[in-house]
Amino acid sequence: MFLLPHAITPFFTLLVLFFAWVTPGRSFDQPAVIFVRTLRGDELLRIGEIHDVQNHFPEALMYYEQAVETFRIAKQRQGQATALTRIGSIFERQGRREAAAIRLRDALSLFSKVPDSPAHADALLTLGRVSAWLGSREDASRLFAQAMDRYGRSHNVQGLGSARIQLGLMRISDGQTQEGLRLLNETFEDAQSHRDPGQMLIASLALGDGRWIMDDLEAAGVYYEQSLAMIEQRPQASMEAGLRYRLSAIYGVTGQQEKGAEFSRRAVTLYQSMRDSSGEAAAWSQLASHQQALGQNQQAEESGQRALSIYKQKQLMVHAIHSSADPPISSAN
Repeated sequence: MFLLPHAITPFFTLLVLFFAWVTPGRSFDQPAVIFVRTLRGDELLRIGEIHDVQNHFPEALMYYEQAVETFRIAKQRQGQATALTRIGSIFERQGRREAAAIRLRDALSLFSKVPDSPAHADALLTLGRVSAWLGSREDASRLFAQAMDRYGRSHNVQGLGSARIQLGLMRISDGQTQEGLRLLNETFEDAQSHRDPGQMLIASLALGDGRWIMDDLEAAGVYYEQSLAMIEQRPQASMEAGLRYRLSAIYGVTGQQEKGAEFSRRAVTLYQSMRDSSGEAAAWSQLASHQQALGQNQQAEESGQRALSIYKQKQLMVHAIHSSADPPISSAN
């Protein structure tokens, strides 16, 4: 018996062909027997997650949406809610926050009707971030606190740290600085006790951001430099770019223009390597400010033009997208 490799089609169907043994009186041209099996919800979810971690958002969304429908038909609320949470997370990363909020609220409504699920806390945390962006700060604080509680009960140290950082930074921005710093320091100390360098880095960066919010630039710089030293041991381009951009801004305020320009140049290179045009434009603009302060007017003009060119290109792309979505103008009289 010969088994041909299976393929996943856009219709989410596996076609597995089994050919019968060739026996006397039976020829090769006899029809094959085809068995058709539809993918289960958990299989669709796993395929979506594979695309998700690779930032293949259209493909991930396609599988997640199909998983939602498959779980709905099977009346599996936990699976349906998990798939909705994954969709909401992608929408958040795409900047589609209103759409993300809708999916995440639907997920939480379903999670409330089933036993505890690891994804329940993820939905609370993600909706908290989305709510903060949309200006619903009270809702965001409540959601972060609920996420902390669920992560704590499930002993998810990294999830607990992420929720604690979000709540801590929000407390600081609301003027509750002591409470906010306490939450951030607890996160750093927990990461140290668990010997988790990744979480230590995130907590250190958050402590820098907290001090920045408090206008304590000297302390913020200390935490950012500490974070940068950690990154040099475990390179992460996106975090390094963000840190160098922050430090460059601090160096500009404290009069260290040469050092600020050096960090801006490195940030430009990192953002280019990641094809992050928004970050690249911001870094070019920051570099122009340093060069102008140093009296390097021609270089400052060139850096400013590079930033302006990127901003204009992004505006043209947005305009083209909106124009293509408009209905054609009728020429009928």
